Amino acid sequence: MLTCNLNKLEKSNILSLKTNGFSVSFFDSISESATEWNSKTDGNLFLNSSFLSALEAAPPSGTDYRYSLVKKDGKLVGIVYYQLKKINLYLSLRLDTHSPVGFINTLWYKVKSFLAKRINQYLLVNGNMTLTGNNGFHFDDTVSEIEKFNLVDEISDELVCKLKREKIKVKAILLKDFRLSEKPNITDWKFSEFQVQPNMIMKIDQEWSSFDDYIMAMKSKYRVRVRRARKKAESLVKRQLSPEEIHSYGDDISKLYNNVADQAGFNLFILPRNYFYSLQNQLGDNMKLIAYFEDDRMVGYYTHIFNEGELDAHFLGYDPICNKSCQLYLNMLYDLVDDAIELKAHNLILSRTAMEIKSSIGAEAHDMYLYMRSTNSILNKGVSIALDYFKPKANWQPRSPFK
Repeated sequence: MLTCNLNKLEKSNILSLKTNGFSVSFFDSISESATEWNSKTDGNLFLNSSFLSALEAAPPSGTDYRYSLVKKDGKLVGIVYYQLKKINLYLSLRLDTHSPVGFINTLWYKVKSFLAKRINQYLLVNGNMTLTGNNGFHFDDTVSEIEKFNLVDEISDELVCKLKREKIKVKAILLKDFRLSEKPNITDWKFSEFQVQPNMIMKIDQEWSSFDDYIMAMKSKYRVRVRRARKKAESLVKRQLSPEEIHSYGDDISKLYNNVADQAGFNLFILPRNYFYSLQNQLGDNMKLIAYFEDDRMVGYYTHIFNEGELDAHFLGYDPICNKSCQLYLNMLYDLVDDAIELKAHNLILSRTAMEIKSSIGAEAHDMYLYMRSTNSILNKGVSIALDYFKPKANWQPRSPFK
């Protein structure tokens, strides 16, 4: 079980940590610490108070936020960001939509459903569930790699204890998403490592000055594929929406988003109606929502956020009938490539899901590592088994479109 130092919490909201010389302070809103916080984001927009304020104003379903400032000998050296999420594994896995065939499949489905229905607990996430990538903390170079992970581990424990005093019982802690080069090199590590779907990233050739350059870099059959998809979408009108239009089209945007979210085999949250409007208000030109119209009816959209020279494809939505007739999703991917070239982005981050079609436009799979542990030391011994049992399986064939 956890042992906490919260009884030593000073009146100034600063808690001395076991890790030598470090202390931490906790906040429930980014507005309480925005100035200090932004001084340690190292240019990462996804850790900036503007992005975090947008999430607070329009949080995904069942999500709350916590923030920590880390100091050493009184000097600010790091920030640690958390999302507190109420997890209903049965609903997230969408087991209510499954129809197993055969005795064995039906039996395993019932066992999995029985277990999943009993996982309805609070999860403390270091990082951001609406993004793929390590957006949970940043420390100065004066803090060693081992110290960073030990600090996040200890701070997570203290926050769990703080939440318990608030009548919120956290059952597990999740650290997400780390590239191979970012993995913790700690021998006595209480977390279980696991992987889900990879992050699909497309490197943008800096010699491309237009979408035509991208097409010419492709093999012949993929060039034909691009032109065929473009032709099918000729009837659509595409344009960027203003903040006012994002607000007025809120119902259409939500409906199209739900069309896509409902197809997912695993979904931890649902976005609220005002999510994109809140992002646009806070991020300005760094965030764009591009919509497609057919006979003045919105049939799809995609969003992207420009961050540190990378274009991060965010959420999208589409009408399934139009998607089939116009190859709308594929055209969205091509338009994202076009946007990345225009913005001179180094990488287009396409995140998880639909790996095969993303690889067909030039994205490559990058493994991401996640870490989880139970707050109960006895139950923690079975975490790795449970993760392997419940994690979604994906079989796909990588493609290579370039010459």
